[in-house]
Amino acid sequence: MRSTLRQLTGLSMATLMLSLLPSAAHAEIVIDRTRVIYPAQAREVTVNLTNEATSPRLVQVWIDQGDAQIRPEDSDVPFTVNPPIRRMEAGKGLALRLLFNPLEGKSLPTDRESVFWLNVLAIRPKPQANEASNALQFAFRTRIKVFLRPDTLRVPVKEAPDNLKWRRAEGTIAQVEVNNPSPYHVTLSSVAMTANGTEHSTEDPPMLAPFTTLNVRLSGTPGPDHGKAQLNFTTIDDNGNTQSHNASL
Repeated sequence: MRSTLRQLTGLSMATLMLSLLPSAAHAEIVIDRTRVIYPAQAREVTVNLTNEATSPRLVQVWIDQGDAQIRPEDSDVPFTVNPPIRRMEAGKGLALRLLFNPLEGKSLPTDRESVFWLNVLAIRPKPQANEASNALQFAFRTRIKVFLRPDTLRVPVKEAPDNLKWRRAEGTIAQVEVNNPSPYHVTLSSVAMTANGTEHSTEDPPMLAPFTTLNVRLSGTPGPDHGKAQLNFTTIDDNGNTQSHNASL
């Protein structure tokens, strides 16, 4: 992976800086999913791209370990992406092949998922010679999570959200503590607690790593504890769909 991306150094440095400016919401290269589940024993996983712009785009693709600022040629991960760079005509598609190298990833844990990020950078054509010399050339980057899933995990992934352990956290701010006892990452898309007739929710639901505990800060201030509170939360499943859950605190 590293040796392949070093060949793109000159292009990568310029385009990566541009990619930090625009929002991914304006992406013109569309990915066919919002997350990638990569079974560790799989030979490869295919991800499909579509150019929905009205003109060609130069597309650069790489995987990192979570540092959005790292240059593609400096990203040292046990994955290879083919092709790493390609011109896409308007309206056309491209199949990316993601390949995991078990030898390079031998230090990764086998009792839980590991998470990486797939980057898709789309670069617009250079301005024509007759256009203004100070025209700004934009690049748009989209990042989605790649979950490397060992084949040794025996707990069904669908059970992970309902196995979360919740409790009201004490303090001067409204918050709940959540423990993820499963080997899977659980992505929360909303959390709301109703206590004493008042709802407290969060604007920044986290992703819970395997075997970790987090405090989730909620809106408002904690009221007196007069009994059980009701918790409603939603999670994102492997297909990118939202699933609803509830628990008593």
